[in-house]
Formats: sequence, structure tokens, C-alpha cells
Amino acid sequence: MSSATPSQTGRCEQSAPSKAPPVLTAGEITPEALRAWEMGCVNFFRQKGIAADDQVVKVAGNLLDPRIQDWYSNNGDHLMSLSFAEFMTEVRKYWLPSDWAATVRQKMLSSTQGTKAFHLWAVEIESLNVLLQGS
Repeated sequence: MSSATPSQTGRCEQSAPSKAPPVLTAGEITPEALRAWEMGCVNFFRQKGIAADDQVVKVAGNLLDPRIQDWYSNNGDHLMSLSFAEFMTEVRKYWLPSDWAATVRQKMLSSTQGTKAFHLWAVEIESLNVLLQGS
């Protein structure tokens, strides 16, 4: 596994959603990539009937950045005791920039419809808003 460089951005990949949890590739984590990974995990839990107590253990290894793997290894006992929602709060707090939520809110507030159809613009705003869930 190669180490992430600052120019790489992590992304969510999931080849078989009903068979395996998603992977968040190595690189700088964006709120969008992390939300995609989170939603992929939630869908995987539902499809496979993964018990709440086993959810973090089943997917934490799929955060492939070596820095995150080291963080998980060093804090595993604590992180494994959390619900998946609590785990995601910890991941956001530790791995996203401290101002990420303010940045997303600012994007929402400064967004304009422009020449887009209203429904397309509204979906863009909703997509930004969903990033703030759990923040």
C-alpha cells in the first residue's frame, strides 16, 4: 500500500455493494468522499444485516490511508466500542479540516441558481446540506 501524497484525494470505491463494504482510498479526505463512504457502509450494513455492535469492526479496515490505519490501530479499543454514527463523528473530527462544516455552509450560502433549472440548483444545495449531517 502506498503512502498518500498531498496532491491525492481519497475517494470511495465499491465494486459489489451487496457483497463487500466500500473502500475509502488513501489520500486527503473530503467531506464528499467521507459521506459517500459512510452511506455505502450504511447500505452494506442493511443489506448484510450487520449487527450494530459489529459495524465499526466490519468497515474500519476499509479506510485505506496508512495514517488513518495507524490512528485506528492506536485507538482501536475506544473506536471499536463506538456505534457507527459515533465512529463517523470521531472520523470527521479527527480527519477533516477543523473548518470543514463552515466551508460547506459558506458554499451553501453563497450559491446562486444562475442559469440552472431550479430543481438542479436545489439538489446541489441539498447535497451540500447532507454533508453536514452528524457534524
